[in-house]
Amino acid sequence: MSDDSDSPAITIRRIPEAEIGRDLAGQLQLILKASFPDYPARTYFKLPPHFRYLALDGDDVVAPTALAGGAVLRTFGVVDLCVRPGGRSRGLAAQLLAELTGYARECGMDFIILFADDDRVYTRNGWARVGNRCTWVKIHEHTTLGIAQDSLADALMVKATGDQPWPDGDIDLLGHVF
Repeated sequence: MSDDSDSPAITIRRIPEAEIGRDLAGQLQLILKASFPDYPARTYFKLPPHFRYLALDGDDVVAPTALAGGAVLRTFGVVDLCVRPGGRSRGLAAQLLAELTGYARECGMDFIILFADDDRVYTRNGWARVGNRCTWVKIHEHTTLGIAQDSLADALMVKATGDQPWPDGDIDLLGHVF
């Protein structure tokens, strides 16, 4: 078993998207492209998030995630959670999820939602797949393509952060799938 006492401390910071400078943006682009091969050459997939949580090793980003805000059901949406290859298997994704869960509770959010192909890290941290039929705005490369309706049961996951149960029936995301 290895001794992690010599490993540098990882700090987790919440940074508004507007405060992401060129250096952080460059690091984010590299990590996102390495984690999601078809990712566009920018720091967000469809639209910029409101803010991000970053796991930092000094000034180096080891693991980012981002949040988008919502209404009606008070939700945060997790966007682009990934860990660069050299920083994996250290529990950083779980730490980021714990931080944003705590923040969602502080803010009085009802749920945190996300879309995931691989649900292992999320189910271990309290998320569950849901099969609601959803309505969302289809966006590609900064162009609105229309409105879509479908079940996102293969990707949509939720975690309650309040007392409200997740609703049955149709869900309108009131925006894009992030």
